[in-house]
Order: sequence, then structure tokens, then C-alpha cells
Amino acid sequence: MSATKSRNKPIRAQSFIVRLALFLGLFEMIDQWPVIVQHLDKHAAADYPQYLHVLMSACARNAEHLHLGARTLIWLVGTSLVNCILGRFFWDGLLVRVLGRPVPSVLKDLGTLLVYALATICIAAVIFHQPITGFLTTLGAGSVVLGLALRSLLSDVFTGVAVNFDNNFAIGDWLIVPSSTGEGGTVGRVDEISWRCTRLNCEDGTTVVVPNSILGEEKVINISRPSAWTRYQAEITIDYSVPVERVRHILLSALQAVSLKEGFSKDNEPKVLVGKTGKRGVEYLLRYWIHPWQPLSPSTSRDLVLTAALRHLQTAGITPAYTKEEVYYDKLPAKHFQGHSVTDKVALLSRITLFERLAEEELNHVAAEMQRLQLSAGETFFRRYDEGSSLFILIEGLLNVKVDLHGHGTDEIVGQLSPGEFFGEMSLLTGEPRSATVVAQTNAVVYEINRPTIVQLINQRPEISECMSRAVAQRQMNMEQARARIADSDAAAKEQSIAQQLMGKMKSLFKSSGVE
Repeated sequence: MSATKSRNKPIRAQSFIVRLALFLGLFEMIDQWPVIVQHLDKHAAADYPQYLHVLMSACARNAEHLHLGARTLIWLVGTSLVNCILGRFFWDGLLVRVLGRPVPSVLKDLGTLLVYALATICIAAVIFHQPITGFLTTLGAGSVVLGLALRSLLSDVFTGVAVNFDNNFAIGDWLIVPSSTGEGGTVGRVDEISWRCTRLNCEDGTTVVVPNSILGEEKVINISRPSAWTRYQAEITIDYSVPVERVRHILLSALQAVSLKEGFSKDNEPKVLVGKTGKRGVEYLLRYWIHPWQPLSPSTSRDLVLTAALRHLQTAGITPAYTKEEVYYDKLPAKHFQGHSVTDKVALLSRITLFERLAEEELNHVAAEMQRLQLSAGETFFRRYDEGSSLFILIEGLLNVKVDLHGHGTDEIVGQLSPGEFFGEMSLLTGEPRSATVVAQTNAVVYEINRPTIVQLINQRPEISECMSRAVAQRQMNMEQARARIADSDAAAKEQSIAQQLMGKMKSLFKSSGVE
């Protein structure tokens, strides 16, 4: 693009110089016209070959007409120079700086038309001494006939002019233009506003040409104004049997987690609202803010939001509502788990990566021993240096992990726990105090598993200790990287070293229990 512009600049400069030289030459010729006429008469009487004699004689006889032609030409060349100067310093200079965006071509074309129309009137009045009234009357009558013949075309033209003056959208804005069938619509970025149509570049790589009359008659949605941030929403339906407040805080946790990703607004708070109720259940609206196509498209952001919502719901044991007309010949599947009975706890544990390979009797044993805890938003679950001997599993909500990175006594967030993740394993495995502070960002549900239960489980499943040690090593690496910004090339080796040290501490701690 820049190369094309650089090539066009010399061409425009050369064109301007040629026009200026032609204007100055014509101006000098008009000024010396009596002398030119004398030379024509002189050469017409000279003894030249026949063809030159005929040419000179014709020029001498039509000197007055040539004079009128030269004066007309100098007006046209001068008008061309004025239009060129307006384009360079007014349309592409002053207006661009004032508006902060490129001026649509339709306004430039309208300005050019007005300049040449004024020049035509001046030529008729000054050079040919014709009354302007008659000229304007003739022009008006012709315009009426032309307007009737080109009614639809002129509608597009004047709508295009009105659109530019209204400034409801500009080049670079994203628009939603409704479909003529009433289904869906066209979403695209304004690339050009011409006399008759507006060109939209769409997300799928196609170009859509929309007549300006449609933009003037239909309701057009401008995504880019008044703010670059735009609110979108996704819908998900949950069965009536699940409490509204529980679903609301689970979905809000999913929205807050995905809002940390690039492209989502950090200033506009996501919300979860009850949309409507229907045959299937309660419809929830997940509202979030993005800057469309910078870098996320609406469809990509919707995918991220729904994926996070489904993952949080699945971890909490809740499935979206389904059509109630289905006929079941087997036991009706549970629509959600309360998490109080052993059966519900087993169903929830089986969804956690750490316990997904356990046998049914092992799951039943762990489920029977673990306790359900509820946290309120802003509540501190435990603090750094607290004693602890339990493992915790997050089922619903979000938890923030905080550490004093700089030693100033102020904790900073270094990580976030999402549903399905376990924590607290450092103290359980090594006997050391808690290494971080955990605070509930939203309402949360946590299950606690004590050390004897884990010791018995590790006796039966040694691979669980390896999984836990890797998780601890990874979290310690994250804190060290936050403090010292360790290079990626060193991260794997350091993580392996930390994991091996932890395994040694675990064997020492669990030695009395017979864990090898």
C-alpha cells in the first residue's frame, strides 16, 4: 500500500506541473494575442506550400474563434488546477485532520462537480456573454427530465451525499445491514462510499455492495459507535430444578475467567441475567464486552464464552436443559448434582482429572470422607504460612491465588483457580505451611479431603502422588517466574528438579504410612 502511494506521488506532481505549464502558456498567448494575429496575417500572405498556405489562411480567418477557444481552454485548465489544489490541501489535508478519517470519494466527486459547474457558468457569462438566467432555466428543465429518467439512480446518489453529511458511519466502521428477506443480515467493514453504493468488506473475505438508498431507508446498526467496545451476549438454558442463584454465580465465574483473555473489555463488567422461561427451562443471558475484530470476532468470542460456561457447568455437575418430549425407558439422568450425597460426590469426583482413573470403590471411599465447604465472594479461604493438612477441590466459582512478590507485605494475584482444579496439595504432601493466600473471587463451592484419606489413596495409586508433585512444581515455577522472570529454556529443567525434591519430601512425610 505504501509503495503504491509513493509511486502515485511523482505521477500527481508531474500532472500538476504539466497543467500549470499549460495554464501559464495559454495565459501568455492570450496576453500576446494581437501580435499572434498579425503574425497569422503575415504568414497567410507569404509564399508557402499549398497546405501551409491553406492552414495559415484558415487560422487568420478564424482568429476570433481561436481566441474564444483559447480563453475557454485557459478557464478549463485553471479550473483543473483549482480542483487539484482543493483535493491536495482541502479534501486530503485539512478535512482529514479535522475529521480524523479519510474523506469519502462521493464528497470529493461532489466538490469536483460543483467546481466545474461554476466554471461552466463563468465561461458562458464572461467569454460567450450569454445570460445566466436562460442558462440556468435550460439546465433546470433538463435536470427535471434527467431526474425522472434516472430516479432510482439519483436516489442512491443523494442518499450517499446525505449519509456523508450526517456522519452516521464512516470508512472503517463495522455495520450490520438488514437483509431484504428479514432473515439475518450483512456484517462488514465500510471500505468505500461512492456515488451510488457503499462497499462492505465482510469477515468471510467477500465484498458486499449495498445501494445507498437501502442505507437511507433501512435500520442500519453501527457496531463501531459510539464506542469501540460493543456488548454481545450468549444464551444458555438450564432446567428449572437447578436454583437460579447457583446457576448465576457459576456462569458469572465462567464469564469472569474468560474476560481475562485478550480482546475482552477489562472495564465493562460481564453480567448474567435471566432472559426468559420456556418449556425447556430458564434461559440465561451471558453478557460481555469486546472490541469487535480487534482481535476477536463476535463468533470467536461467543465460542470462548460458551465453551467456558459449559466447562464450568459440567464440572459443577449441571447439564443444559434438553427437550422434555423425549421418552426414557431407563432411569432419568440427573439434571444436576447437589453434592451432598455420596452418589453426587462420586459423580463430581469422576469429572476431576486427578481422580478420573480411580475405581468405583476408591471413588466411594474418597467421596464418603470429603467435606463440602461454601465460600462467599471476597472471603479469604486460607492465608500464607497457615498450617494445613488437607487437599481441596474447586467445584464451583473462581479463586484467586495471592503471593507477596516483592516482600512489601502486599499480596498480588499470581494465578486463578477454575472449577475442576485442586489446591492445598503443597502442605498436604510436604507438611510445610501454606505457600500462598487463596481468596474467593466469586461465591464458590470447595470439597476438602484430609491427609489420611489421601495417604490411603496414594498407597493404592502411587501415580496420584506424581500428578500432585508435578502440579506443585508447576505452581512453584509460576511464582518464581513472576518474581525473577525465568527464561522458558530453563523452566522445564527447574520444574523437574522441584518435582524430584517434592517426591523426596513426600516419601519422608508418608514413610510411617508405608508409601514408597
